[in-house]
Amino acid sequence: MNNLLLERHRRLVQLLDQRLRTIRSRHAAHLRCAPGCAGCCHGLFDVSLSDAAMVREGLSELPAETRAAVLERALPIQRSLEAAFPELDPPYLLAGISEDRVDQFIDQVGKARCPFLDGKDSCLIYQYRPLACRLEGIPMVDAKDGLFADWCELNYKGGLTAQLIDDLRLDYYEIEEIEGGPTVFIPSVIVCPAFP
Repeated sequence: MNNLLLERHRRLVQLLDQRLRTIRSRHAAHLRCAPGCAGCCHGLFDVSLSDAAMVREGLSELPAETRAAVLERALPIQRSLEAAFPELDPPYLLAGISEDRVDQFIDQVGKARCPFLDGKDSCLIYQYRPLACRLEGIPMVDAKDGLFADWCELNYKGGLTAQLIDDLRLDYYEIEEIEGGPTVFIPSVIVCPAFP
């Protein structure tokens, strides 16, 4: 992985984390996210290569026994992925696979539990989690397009006011520009020893 891209990604993560801390502080009364709440941690999604590099870093910092347990949980999902996409070779980058096929596979796998969840539903690589995990739970409000996605039903039960929407506004196109390029599923990042 290109060090410049990874450094750019780390800066983005720092800025987003700071912004999300502000959002969580301002809107604490509307948020139910807390350690052990893992509703958002079920279901497959793809991540950028920069996110994948951070996930690998987090995986490498886990004790050997914990890494082995994470690998064991990731293997069945990875086997399903290999069966669905026989044309993919390690490291299983999704470049060239249509978004429709990726979405069909995600639907087929269903609400797979993230291999990084421990027995108490806490994230084993919380510091290294992907951007999608960091942004999950809050409404996605783009700086240009406004509100464009749903959010965890435990949060913002009373709906969104104009002030809330303004506070939640982020430039998702800028995030996409920084993170653009090939993507990969988390189980592939875990099981592929030669990940870039």
